[in-house]
Order: sequence, then C-alpha cells, then structure tokens
Amino acid sequence: MRIIYLYADSQHEWNCSEWRCHKLANAINWNNEQRPKEFPHTAKMLLLPSALDIHHPKVQDMVGAGDVIVFQRNVLSEAIWRAMDYWRALNRVVLVDLDDHYPNIPASNPAFAHWHLNGLNLDPPAIERLRIGLRDHADALISPSKVILEDWDETVPGYYWPNYPSLLEYGDLKQKVTGGPDPIFVPEKDNLKVGLREGEDGALIEGDIIIGWGGSLSHVDSFKYSGVIEGMRRLMLENPKVKFKFCGHETRLDFLMSELPEGAVIRQPGVAPTQWPMVLQGFDIGIAPMDMRLVDSVVKEEPGGPKYSYDERRSWLKLVEYLCAGVPFVATRCASYAELGRHGKLVDNTPDDWYAGLKSRVDSIALFKEEAWKARRWALKRLTIENNADRLIALYDRIGKDTQVRKGAARLPDVLYVTGGHQNGSAQ
Repeated sequence: MRIIYLYADSQHEWNCSEWRCHKLANAINWNNEQRPKEFPHTAKMLLLPSALDIHHPKVQDMVGAGDVIVFQRNVLSEAIWRAMDYWRALNRVVLVDLDDHYPNIPASNPAFAHWHLNGLNLDPPAIERLRIGLRDHADALISPSKVILEDWDETVPGYYWPNYPSLLEYGDLKQKVTGGPDPIFVPEKDNLKVGLREGEDGALIEGDIIIGWGGSLSHVDSFKYSGVIEGMRRLMLENPKVKFKFCGHETRLDFLMSELPEGAVIRQPGVAPTQWPMVLQGFDIGIAPMDMRLVDSVVKEEPGGPKYSYDERRSWLKLVEYLCAGVPFVATRCASYAELGRHGKLVDNTPDDWYAGLKSRVDSIALFKEEAWKARRWALKRLTIENNADRLIALYDRIGKDTQVRKGAARLPDVLYVTGGHQNGSAQ
C-alpha cells in the first residue's frame, strides 16, 4: 500500500502536520526499510497546494502512485474539491484528517476570525465549506479525537487514529535526577544548545521541582478556566522550590503567569518537534489543563445540547508525551484523557483540586518519578508510531474496504451481479 499525505501547515505553523502527516510517513517508511518483505508499504508527503494541478504529469505521477490520499484539514476550495473528486473517480481512497474542531473554535484562538467571522469573505463561509468538503468529496474522516468524529458522524464516515510519539525520538531519553540541575535548551540553527540554569552568583540552581508545560498559541483558555494557575500559586507560596517551566513562544499567557510568585516562572524557548523530547525530560511533573466549558456543536443539523467542551476535541497528545518521556503528570479529568489517565492523576477543574493533585506529586516526587519511568517502558512499546505502523496500514485497508461497500463496488468472487434486469458482472 502507498500512502500520500497532502499536508497543509506552513513552516511557521508546522505542529499539526508533524503529528498528522510527518510522523506517520516516517514510521511507515522506517518499517519498510527495516522489514521490506513483511512490510511492503511506503508513504510520501506533498504540500497540499502543490498537488492541486491534477493534470500536470508530475502531479499525476506523484499523487497517482498512492492508494490512499490523505488531505490535511483545508478542504475548503473548489480546486481542492476537484482534486479529491478526480482521485476518487480513479478509485483512490480519499481521506480528510481533522485534529481540531473548527466550528467551535473560541475567540482566544488566532484562527477564530477565519472560521467564525469569515475573514476571507468566502461564499459559502469556511465552516459550511468544510462540511461540503467532507460530505460531498471525501470517502472518510480520520481524527485523533473521538468527539470530533462524533460531531461529524452525520456528515461523513469517521475513523479514529490517535497521536503517537516517535520511538526514534523518545527511546534514548534519560530521566532527570530529582532536585538535580535544571537544563535549559536554546535552539541554534539546526542544533540545540544545552545549558543549566544559574543563579545571580553564577552557581547552578539545584533542588527545584519543575512543573512543566509546552504548547502553542491556542491554549489561553486551557489555563484561564481550569484553575491550574491558582492551584500552582498556592503550592508555590507553601514551597518556594516548586517552579513552573513554560515552554514555547506564546506571550498571551503572560497576564496569567504574573499571578504566580516572583521568580517562579522559567521560560524555555520553543524548539523543533524532534528536539521537544529532550525538553520534556527536564520536567519533574507535567501538567495538562483543559478548558471544560461546554459548547453546543454547530455541526449537526439538530445539536443535542452542549455535551463536550472545545478542549475535549483535543487529542491525548500531552499525556502520551509525558508517558513516553517517563514524566509524572496531573491533568484535567476529561474525555480526551480518559484512556490514559490511570497512569497519572486526573483532577476536576478547581483550584483546590489542582493544588491537591500537584501537592501529592511534589510531596512524593521520587516515588512518582520511579513509577512513571516504569510506565515509560510500556508506553514505548504500545504508544509509539513505529510500533503501531501495522495497525495504521490495517486501518487504511479497512477504510478502503468500507468505502468499496458504501460505493457498491465490492464484489465477491464467483458471484453473478444483476441490477435492473441487466447483467452487471460475470462469474469467473
């Protein structure tokens, strides 16, 4: 089987394409290199806009070589719909991958203007165009969120594929010694400069317990409405050795960070996706707050009332990263984390619950780090993309067969098919 991933992200917004296209393609090709006879499958990535000239010989050769073609997210234009229809007509399986719930994007998200205010003056607007793309031009939807699949289940058949980290990126990590020096990583071109946090006198700072989090510019509400800031503040006032390492270039959360005690926030610059595991290994505790305010889905014709929050349309990404890095975690109790939550601590979104959950980890940090490192061995076997590549191919195969059945194209051997009195097939 040959998979073509048509990725949508620019270099500036690369994160989603990394998780939904790049890691999958790498894992498929790595398995093919390791065991070509047992795993004859391959994958290619192409920038989505560059694959729309469907009549160009190079596009025909590259995209046409695929059995399954995955369009990432932006299935909004007539040009994309024409490409999808063309490949479907040639019996390719055409999938759309969505890892965000655009119809309910909050005002704090930079993409709000595009999706809700029709910033590009599209006619029909973006959300309706997404519905048309899924309903009329795709064979199926694939997503790392079961809630997103539920949102769209009246529009398009859906299949679940979670985000899995790469074994090749996480396999060689070392666990930070409790209370040891705190590493800071600074990107320098393609390399990562590693330093240790120092005090004003130049001496290494040791003994701190690092609560860590990293992310992009769509998580303001996750912090604002979870109670985690208030919970951390209380804990830090009791124990000045507890620090919060905030990783990434996001500045819109500074107004919340200012509520924490002076000197309690450590800023870690953003790094490349392949370098992120090295940053994670410096955490003593990872957090995963979620905004649990319910939203009424605008996808279905008759919404059944608010059932999940926007954040509950996110994947289990934070927890699976912590597990593969051997980091104890505290996270909001929610649909996204229900399956992996047993490996850490899930809390309700109140300052008291966040305080209690974090304090329990801080007070017995050595024990919880030991348990997390044991769980890491299990996670590297079960929750990495390289070790799930066979399942991924099996999923694509299942989608292909389901699509044939829905199109009425499935044929059993040695069966004569007759429709409307005319012979439609012949026995072999």
